Order: sequence, then structure tokens, then C-alpha cells
Amino acid sequence: MRYTQKDVIVMNRYELSDFLDDRAKNVILQWVKDDRLTKRDCAVLNQKISRLAQEDFDLAIKTKLLAGPIYKHVYKMRMKGAVQLRPMLCRGPISNESEYTFLLGAVETGGQLPPGSKEKAENHRALVLGDANRRTIHKRIPWGAERGVSG
Repeated sequence: MRYTQKDVIVMNRYELSDFLDDRAKNVILQWVKDDRLTKRDCAVLNQKISRLAQEDFDLAIKTKLLAGPIYKHVYKMRMKGAVQLRPMLCRGPISNESEYTFLLGAVETGGQLPPGSKEKAENHRALVLGDANRRTIHKRIPWGAERGVSG
């Protein structure tokens, strides 16, 4: 018998959310689209995000899935693809023990994040603290035909 992803029940330790910009656009999905991430990058991103949802926070730090805090309450995920993907997130911020919120997507170049990105991510966190409706439930990163982009 073959099982598909729909057949398998995965128990997540953490709930995941994505920050919404002023136009209620999901900043993570917009980052994937704007930076034209490859199918492989999207697959790696989905796999690492699934792992984050299931793995204890201390283990995520110890195994270097997460690095930080890199700025105040901001952490970055570490993953290698065609480029150095570094989605930035925080624990909570509403319930630090049971959720993560993705605040901003970034690509690291030469070991450096884009200028101002850490501060921008922290600002997004503050906006969520002021209004929990500035985030949405995290959705799997679309790739290939799902987003109408090849590669």
C-alpha cells in the first residue's frame, strides 16, 4: 500500500503563522514569488518548516535549524539551496511556547542578511503583538505548477 502526504497524520508541536503586510499580503509567499525561488528551494523550505513545527525549540537551536536570536526576538532559519535561504521568525509572539510567526523572508549573501532586514522583522513582530490579525496560518510554500512558475 502506498501512502500519500494526505494519508499521514503529523502531530505538530508548534502552530505556524506568516506575517501579513499593510495590504494583507502574506510576506513569506510574496518573498518566494519575488525572489523566484526554484522548485528545489521551495521543497527544502517546506521540509525545514515542517521539521520546525515538530521539533523542540532547544533541539532546533542545537541542530542549527534555527540561529539566534540574531536581533532582539528574531531568529533565522538556516537552509542551503541554490541560495542561502534565511526566513526570519519569532517565537510566539502571542504564545511563545506553542507558536512561531514567520516575519520576513531573506537571502543571505556572503554571510550577511540584507541591510535593515533584522530590524524590519522585529518591527513586524511588534505589529503582530499590537494586532494578532496581522498574521495568518502558515500555508505550504507552492512550487512549480502550483504557483504558475517553472523551475
